[in-house]
Amino acid sequence: MNIVEKKFYGINPRYLAQHEALLKRFAQFGGGAEKEKFIKGRAFSNVYEFYMYAFFLGLYKNRAVEISEEDKLKDFWEIRNWQPSELVESLLVSAIAKSKFDMLLVQSLDKDSDITREINKIKNTIESYANGGFNYIAEEIENNPDGAEQDDFFIKMLV
Repeated sequence: MNIVEKKFYGINPRYLAQHEALLKRFAQFGGGAEKEKFIKGRAFSNVYEFYMYAFFLGLYKNRAVEISEEDKLKDFWEIRNWQPSELVESLLVSAIAKSKFDMLLVQSLDKDSDITREINKIKNTIESYANGGFNYIAEEIENNPDGAEQDDFFIKMLV
């Protein structure tokens, strides 16, 4: 694995602190046994699954959020730990396509800080669309609180 690839998978995406209650409501934090996850009745077994869903929802709905230095952000787990790997790769490819990441430039960069700066373009794109997706989910819950309790709540948002 080369340095650029290591940095791709070393991305530790963040979410806006305002979404923490939403994530705790629908996703399991901190791992745990599969049986325990099922008993708790979360829509997503892991936070990273919910994060990927929010990213693709934000991308599909074109709901990017501008994140500033002043925003309170929380991180949770590096992308290298997310699964399934095929979905992670789709997320990275989508983020590369939507960002201003320059693959040709990054191949010629020598300084680690310059490579990190380019990789941050992808990280910012991931965060922007994921938080846009979380905003969309929060709006849907606000508009129809009972709908969030339905088994097909997250499926309906995709149509």
